[in-house]
Amino acid sequence: GMAWIAWRPSGEVYSILTKFIDEDHMQAILDRVQASPGDFVLFSADSLELSRRVMGALRLRLADLLRLRDPDRFAFAVVTDFPMFEFSQEAKRYLAQHHPFTMPYPQDMEYLSSDPSRVRSLAYDFVLNGIELGSGSIRIHQREIQTQVFKVLGLSDHEIEERFGFMLSSFQYGAPPHGGFAFGLDRLVMILSGTSSLRDVIAFPKIKDASDPMTRAPSSVDPEQLEELGIRLTESGGPHTDIAAGAGGHRRAVEIDLKKLEAQSRLRLTAGEEEEARRQLSELITLAGALDSIDTADVPPVYTASDARNIHLTEADDRPPSREEIFQNAPAERDGFFLVPPVVE
Repeated sequence: GMAWIAWRPSGEVYSILTKFIDEDHMQAILDRVQASPGDFVLFSADSLELSRRVMGALRLRLADLLRLRDPDRFAFAVVTDFPMFEFSQEAKRYLAQHHPFTMPYPQDMEYLSSDPSRVRSLAYDFVLNGIELGSGSIRIHQREIQTQVFKVLGLSDHEIEERFGFMLSSFQYGAPPHGGFAFGLDRLVMILSGTSSLRDVIAFPKIKDASDPMTRAPSSVDPEQLEELGIRLTESGGPHTDIAAGAGGHRRAVEIDLKKLEAQSRLRLTAGEEEEARRQLSELITLAGALDSIDTADVPPVYTASDARNIHLTEADDRPPSREEIFQNAPAERDGFFLVPPVVE
């Protein structure tokens, strides 16, 4: 959560926290941030990662409101020493902050198994006015290190071999140390043109659902193409379900993760119940795909499926309220207006 403290020029300290924090602790906060009379202090009390993200966004927002950022000034920065991992509260495990193929700092290798949060990555970003223009990293080229990183991310030996065995095997032939870096010219054009969205500087951008109105992608796929690529669509009713998707109406296999659904719903299903739940979910997905294919271009929009009439009130009271009725619940009133005391002066 966020809170604020206003230290008025008169010396009075005003805050919604006075009912929760005593005077000594309030003064300790002001001393810690080196505040003085006339200052307005905003702070966050939450996890370190969330607090930093919220306060960083607030700082930029206030800078824009107060016109403290010069749009014609170019401020460059090179960011290094990125954390290798970040802990996900939702997944309850570590995730790679950039990608799992970045080489960790040599002096941080000892923390891979004991304290992954202390491991830094050999990654670097080139930033202009807070926007990433280019990014790169030194890549892992040793099988042992790559396997350790995968295990920190929660992958089992079987998953590592199944998903990345080909890459790990290639390391035994002597992969040299290597790295990469690439610029995003579209972001640079976005800054130079003064826009705030990449879609404004891309000739044929994708829309929010990741489809391309220009090429109508994704489009349908011929069975011959799937066979050539070694892709098989399973029959509906099994652990995977075919659904209609994409602008071209092709069907793709989607896995129904009942275990995750059970965990989120705090439910425990038997084998028979799982099969029934999977069947019903498959029917819902199939129905959604069928509805999505219906042409509704000429159908007028409706806001309710029921008869739009009031069944509770039999008579409408058109009598306007009196001034006394309007101000009946007002905490304070002055000269015929609601009186709202100033929060921040």
